[in-house]
Amino acid sequence: MHPTNHLAFGGQGPILHLAPANGFPPETYRPFAEALTPHFRVIGHRPRPLRGTHPPASISSWHDLAADLSTDLDYLGNERIIGVGHSLGGILSLYCAARQPERFRGLVLIDPVLLPHLLLPALWLMRKRGLQHYFPLARGAARRRDRFASHDEARTRYTGRGAFANFVPAAFDGYLEGGLRPAPDGGFELAWPRAWESHIFGLAPIDAWNALRHIHVPLLIIRGTESDLIIDRSWVELQRYAPHAHLAEVAGGHMVPMEQPEGVAEVIAAWAQGV
Repeated sequence: MHPTNHLAFGGQGPILHLAPANGFPPETYRPFAEALTPHFRVIGHRPRPLRGTHPPASISSWHDLAADLSTDLDYLGNERIIGVGHSLGGILSLYCAARQPERFRGLVLIDPVLLPHLLLPALWLMRKRGLQHYFPLARGAARRRDRFASHDEARTRYTGRGAFANFVPAAFDGYLEGGLRPAPDGGFELAWPRAWESHIFGLAPIDAWNALRHIHVPLLIIRGTESDLIIDRSWVELQRYAPHAHLAEVAGGHMVPMEQPEGVAEVIAAWAQGV
């Protein structure tokens, strides 16, 4: 794999490739990844926003980011992987496995962005009219504070708030490690720029449910019991769209791999014994 586009967490065994959520560098997943290293060689993916080589307008859908992930997988040679993706990363991994099932031993989707069906027509219409930046998640990301005088200031700002509220300390430390970079004029800025985060949210997929029908590898789908993304109705619908999938719940919210890293890792390791 291209050395600048991944983070090697170590471990022995089959390759487990981990794709992160929008706005979260792979370092955030360190405690989760380390809980998997007794069973797998874990490699974290660095999506395009972290590479600093392209502007947000360089993508027009999440399929473009999935193409990046597919290209990075080519560096692994012919070894089949277990693809694990959280949120955005789940959908990118889903698209790759639908196109190239021969690359995958199995696929794990952790609270993937499968939006309720009732929202999809509205999203399609917003995108058709060029209004995707009004999608609430996109608007929120665009307003996110992106400059800090120090790591300590960022720590104070985020501790116990929003998505970070229930992070285990090592996951929060990992976010600060990978999520901030020195700003040109001093202090620190977000390594995953807020313009990128907002643009990605504005392109939230409307075809992900259909992609599930094209998965022909062993599939595990995990949601946090308190997830505000995979709602109960969607959880029931998953049984119809992916009847071959194994479904599992872990106590937590949408950020469950950072809230219950060992619990999520245990579910994956147990499932993988049969893959």
